[in-house]
Amino acid sequence: MKITFYIFFFLTLLSCNKREEENISQKLNGFWFNDDKILLFRDSVMMHPIYEAPGLFEFTINDGMLIVKNTQEYFENIYDTCFVKLEKENELTLVIDDVGYTFKKFESTPSMNFHRLYFEIEPCHGFCPVFQVEIFPDGTVNFNGIEYTEIEGPEEYNLNIEIINELNNLLEVVKIIDYPDDKFSNPPDSPRFNMVVEYPNEIKISIIDGLFEGKYENIVRYFYFFERQLIENSP
Repeated sequence: MKITFYIFFFLTLLSCNKREEENISQKLNGFWFNDDKILLFRDSVMMHPIYEAPGLFEFTINDGMLIVKNTQEYFENIYDTCFVKLEKENELTLVIDDVGYTFKKFESTPSMNFHRLYFEIEPCHGFCPVFQVEIFPDGTVNFNGIEYTEIEGPEEYNLNIEIINELNNLLEVVKIIDYPDDKFSNPPDSPRFNMVVEYPNEIKISIIDGLFEGKYENIVRYFYFFERQLIENSP
């Protein structure tokens, strides 16, 4: 009888932990931001919470610990961890090396949606991915893989509306419409980043060889992931 009770108690603990993990993850979904960094949480991937690493990473949450699966060869640790606290519905704190970083939840509101978005990474003196991507509100994506990309040459894809909304939210949370004209260019050995965002009423933001520093760096980080996103999420 005792053995049966212990088994039942152990299974109950496991189910509670699983429910707690799912509950936290669901609350986290979306954009969280502070003055220095933006985090994007989805059901299983996120922008890296610790390093300024490009792309999205798999993550889990267990007993208040955020665990990021990191397979980037640039970092020594395979897994990166930090404590996560969600004391309010719209306020998230990450504790990294005993220092707390607070993020506010971005709430999507009716705003301008792009009717054309173009992003390009030019060659660097290394193995940087080189590609051009053009995105439209209906989910149509024209991707041209030029060098060091899995998709070779021009291809057309179609993404679901959730990802298009996510892109609009990203542009809103970084306030791309306020991108300053006096930003410096990247160092000579770095790739050039070019971006054009066209909105209704002939509003157009054109960034040629932009540095994309500070909060704008999140756009570059996101688009480094975009090729894999096309392959995995296109219907």
